[in-house]
Amino acid sequence: MQYADFFEAVTGYRPYPYQAALAEGPWPTVLDVPTGLGKTAAVVVAWLWRRLRGDSGTGRRLVYCLPMRVLVEQVQGDAEAWCARAEQRFAAAERARPEVHLLMGGAVAKAKGWDERPGSDAILVGTQDMLLSRALNRGYGMSRYRWPLAFGLLNGDCQWVFDETQLMGVAVETSAQLHGLRRALGTYGPAGSLWMSATLGQGQLDTVDHARPASGWPRHALTEADRQHERVRQRTEAKKRLARLDAAVLDKKSQAGHAAAVAAEVLAAHQQRGGLTLVVVNRVERAQELRRALLKAGLDATALALVHARFRRGDRSQHERFLDRDRTDDRVVVATQAVEAGVDVSARTLFTELAPWPSLVQRMGRCNRYGEVDDAAVRWIDIDSDDKDGLALPYDAASLNEARALLGRVAESGGDAGPASLGRIEYQPPEVVRPVLRRRDVLDLFDTTPDLCGNDVDVSRFVRDGDDTDCRVFWRELSADGPGRDLSRARREELCPVSIRAINEFLPKLARKRPKAGKELAPRLRAWVWDGLDEQWAQVDRARPGQEVLLDVVAGGYDPALGWTGEVMPKLAVPEIVPAAGEDTGPAESMAGDPDTATGCWVPLTAHLGHVEAEAGRLAEGLGLPGLVDLRDVLAVAGRWHDVGKAHPAFQQKLLGPLAENELPSEPGPWAKSGHNRRWERDERPGFRHELASALAWLAAAENPAGGSGIGDGHDQRDIDLIAYLVAAHHGKVRLSIRSLPNEPAPREPGRLFARGVWDGEELPAVTLPTGDTLGPIALDLSCMQLGAGSWLERTLALRDDPALGPFRLAVLEGVVRIADWRASHKEQTGGYPNGGDHA
Repeated sequence: MQYADFFEAVTGYRPYPYQAALAEGPWPTVLDVPTGLGKTAAVVVAWLWRRLRGDSGTGRRLVYCLPMRVLVEQVQGDAEAWCARAEQRFAAAERARPEVHLLMGGAVAKAKGWDERPGSDAILVGTQDMLLSRALNRGYGMSRYRWPLAFGLLNGDCQWVFDETQLMGVAVETSAQLHGLRRALGTYGPAGSLWMSATLGQGQLDTVDHARPASGWPRHALTEADRQHERVRQRTEAKKRLARLDAAVLDKKSQAGHAAAVAAEVLAAHQQRGGLTLVVVNRVERAQELRRALLKAGLDATALALVHARFRRGDRSQHERFLDRDRTDDRVVVATQAVEAGVDVSARTLFTELAPWPSLVQRMGRCNRYGEVDDAAVRWIDIDSDDKDGLALPYDAASLNEARALLGRVAESGGDAGPASLGRIEYQPPEVVRPVLRRRDVLDLFDTTPDLCGNDVDVSRFVRDGDDTDCRVFWRELSADGPGRDLSRARREELCPVSIRAINEFLPKLARKRPKAGKELAPRLRAWVWDGLDEQWAQVDRARPGQEVLLDVVAGGYDPALGWTGEVMPKLAVPEIVPAAGEDTGPAESMAGDPDTATGCWVPLTAHLGHVEAEAGRLAEGLGLPGLVDLRDVLAVAGRWHDVGKAHPAFQQKLLGPLAENELPSEPGPWAKSGHNRRWERDERPGFRHELASALAWLAAAENPAGGSGIGDGHDQRDIDLIAYLVAAHHGKVRLSIRSLPNEPAPREPGRLFARGVWDGEELPAVTLPTGDTLGPIALDLSCMQLGAGSWLERTLALRDDPALGPFRLAVLEGVVRIADWRASHKEQTGGYPNGGDHA
């Protein structure tokens, strides 16, 4: 089959020449193609073709990164449709067709996790917040204990695509640095990056570790054959009459009546022309005010939608239906920057506030996108960019002044805002000084241990510019005492993105509203975040980027019709979103929790160790990545030892303690998994981490070998340390550092070392390994938690900095052991092993 035939079968039309060339030749660094000419199809279908043909130089994960949430689900829908149409061809090639995953905040059923299937081809779609924070080992909106797994899988065996880069700000420099550091530090599998934009400045990609070659970045653009294509000509030569809207200049004097003036102009133009009228403004609050003004001016609410990023998912989708590409009815959509890129919509009439030139080009690309009408019009609204009241925000005055001058040049050259005319306007993106991700930052971020106050390194400065960072807010009806420990975690449908600036303006106002009398309301008028170390909801006065913030429904801040409003305690409470029947609503994760311990059947520890050993070896072999396969023996040994610490009395008591005498299993154990999910309330070792005990047992046996240890030969000190690290890290809770936590009870003996529920010198009872050898009893030595030669920190840092490993490869290795544990546990639960089920 030829690529053109494959492309047509998947998309329904023949590829443009540039699309075909992208599939058949090496991928460039920059894809420079005007809007509306199928860039998304070009890269996604080309990647599908390469994976279908078994191209080992193309990563098995396509990571599609977008600046805004409103674009994400559209790309997801297109990718799912293309993958479905390609399924038969993948089946004929005896390959599983790729799955498409949306990376968003909120709880997601574990069975659907893309990161549990690292050997499968997958398309991952998300915003720069969700994807880059994960690539930096500080994933927003996800369990902190899964950060290392996503970090490893997103920095190797993948092809990144950055779309609409003119809206990404500092994320462009960060992505360039990450690409350069992957090459410098090493990855398992290929790791490519492609930036797509017609207005990307060359300087943004030229960073310390991603230096521009002397010949410039390899670019892929329209060829003469593309320009002669009928569909391309229709779109690039589409006409759009540009004019300034003199009746509604936004300045300090006109703020009060500005929305009414714009509404009058919009309504008059819409009634005259019909079709879709799109109005794009720069601030959410101005969009909300314009919606109110249009309703007051007489526009039917059923013909009006509001689109911006500060909605909960369900409410947002009600408005975004007005942007469906197949709709032909008369309607008005008021929007923010959320529609200026990637949204496949074509308006007959476009109103836009003055914005930086790249944004204006993208906004004007939403008008007469396909050249389907002859009377398309664009009207721009001027802003007093030098006003001291911040009217220019979120942009700077210099960018707006430059854009105003360029619009003047368009008017002088005929007033056409079509792609061909705009392409003749010379524009040089300004050089902007932004924070640059350094090699040292990436190395430091490998350690996911919070500081002594429970705080994490803030990566927001590498993800978005300045105040353009978000947290996510959700609402629940709380009791007078505030949220309980067992309150279920936030679900994706509940979360509303809110800028850090907006939430931190809201919280002090909420605190001042707290009534002096009626104290039962006080806890309900606070903000809460989950503290996984103390295992409770903690009050916060200020939010940080990436956090999920809980508010009571009476606190307000949100209106389903308007999105985030910042209004404190409105008359109507925020509607709570009730979970669907059967939806996963488990509690938030904690340091002490082991949610996969209860499998519905009793599994002996020796059997579980053997299962994970086998799964780790199979997984490493199946991935087939150079370098990784060579370590399959190390991974298998780590699987064999990963849970020997569960023989510790503290863990066995957690499993057996809640049971009555007649409920205990008939076999003596020790057990790895229980047949119940009851919680033992008399926990004498809160925070006990069995994987730390496992790692200490391995070190004791490997460095002081005795007969029957089950260690085997051929492991040098590097391998011994690597196995210890993989054993300790397989839950993501014990990694580069070992220290005690605030809620741990100390031993009675003064000066005795203790950490994560393990006490120095105590004995781990005997364990029979899958090899048939018996380990122990063995004394657990915690002296490695102290600093100095041979310390745990020294060993793990040496692994991180080993040129043969490095942070990206090391994260993949710990992920292999972790996934092997998940797979073994799932098979034990579902009867996937002979004699692996109920042993009681």
